[in-house]
Formats: sequence, structure tokens, C-alpha cells
Amino acid sequence: MPTLLRVEIANMLQYRAEIALWAAWGIVSPAVLMSVWTAAASASKNPGHIGSLSTGEMLAYFLMTMIVGHLCTAWDIYEMGWRVRTGRLSPELLRPILPIWEAFAANTAYKLVTMIMLVPIWGVIALIVRPTFHTTPRDAGLAGAALMMAWLLNFVWGYAIGCLAFFFTKMDSVGELWFGASLFFGGRMAPIELLPKQLRVISDLLPFRWIMAYPSELLAGQLTPSRAASGLLWQMGWLVVGIVVFRLMWTAGLKRYSAVGA
Repeated sequence: MPTLLRVEIANMLQYRAEIALWAAWGIVSPAVLMSVWTAAASASKNPGHIGSLSTGEMLAYFLMTMIVGHLCTAWDIYEMGWRVRTGRLSPELLRPILPIWEAFAANTAYKLVTMIMLVPIWGVIALIVRPTFHTTPRDAGLAGAALMMAWLLNFVWGYAIGCLAFFFTKMDSVGELWFGASLFFGGRMAPIELLPKQLRVISDLLPFRWIMAYPSELLAGQLTPSRAASGLLWQMGWLVVGIVVFRLMWTAGLKRYSAVGA
């Protein structure tokens, strides 16, 4: 893994401008949502509040989704289609390790390189919007584990779903369906608390909430102690299921792999 990381960091540094643009793009959507929900709160029946959240708490939540969204990003659900279709996967299969480890190293390298640029930007945004945090030492203690689990969840499930590329010619629509579901059920577009009751129940039963909303709410100090602890159990459960799904999809997919473009 150290060797793979060195190689992938070198690759990332060759495309500095491109990865800087990708990293900056991750700031745009949460920043726009900050403005939208701030305007909505100011125009609500209880100015400065929507539901039980104040404007400051809303800003804290979306600032955390900005950070969590970057730390937990994964793109293999899109890349697997290209790798299978072009035969790029073939030389990777000749190595004595699963290709998922190289993908994991690339994912890690991207975050290590881009954090140098993003951490100061996140700090400036926090100074400008002045979010309201209620983070306790307990929340801070759980945050590291929650972020790591959220990253692994998104990566493993993205790679597992990406293995559908062995069965489908094009993966674009599958990737967009996955991303679209994460927007609504993961709390990217709106805090889960503001969704209708039926959608809140569905979001609790899907992995998206535990990838995005849960660590964001935890970092913002918006969870009860029981909810904070149970969230880690949900993450662990979905991670185990994701690993099993990946192994099944990978094994079945390799039997069908024909390196279309090789």
C-alpha cells in the first residue's frame, strides 16, 4: 500500500489543475445550498428557523456536508464501466492483488493532495458564514470513526455497484441513479430532519444517510447520545453487507468479463 500510495500521489501531482478543479467543485453545491436554505429560513413563519434548526445550525450542517462530501468521495461506480469496456482492467487482473486496492490508493492520494488546498478554504467559509455548532467532546471522539466508516462505506458500495459494469455495457445511468439517491436520502439536498416522515424512514434503512448525513450531524453536534452511538452500528452493518456484495459481484463479474475493447 505505501508503494501504491507513492505512485498514485505522483499521478495526482501530474494533473494538479484538473484535481484542483474537481476539489473546488465539491465546494460549490454545499455553498449554494447554504444560500438557498438561509433564504428559506429568513422567509419562514418563524424567521431564522426551519423546523427545529436555526439558520446557524443549518449552516453548520451544510459546512460539514462540504467537508464530509470530500473526505468520503468515491468515483469507481463511474470508472468501472470505462475499465471494463476498454479492457483497461485486464493488466490489473494479472497483478497479485485485487484491483480494488489500487483504486483505494488512488482515492486516498486524491484526498491527501487536495486537502492542502481545501482546508484553508473551509476555514475561510466558516469565518464568513459563522455556523452554530453544538459539538461535544463525545461527538468529537466519535467523529473520526464515523468519518472513516463513511469513507469505507461509500468506497466499498461504489465499487460493488460499479461491478455491474461486467453485466451492462454503459454505467452512466447506474452512476446517476446512485448519486441521485444519495442527494435525497443522504441529506445532501436537505437535512434528513426536514424530509417528510415516509422519506425519513426510508433514509434510515438505506446506506446513504450513514455515508453523508450521520457524520455531518455528528460533527455539527446535532445528534442525541443514543443516535450518535447507534449510527456507528448502522455504518458497521452496511459495511459488512457491502463487502459481501462486492465479493459476490466481483466473482460473478469475472466469469463474464471479456475485455470488450482490449
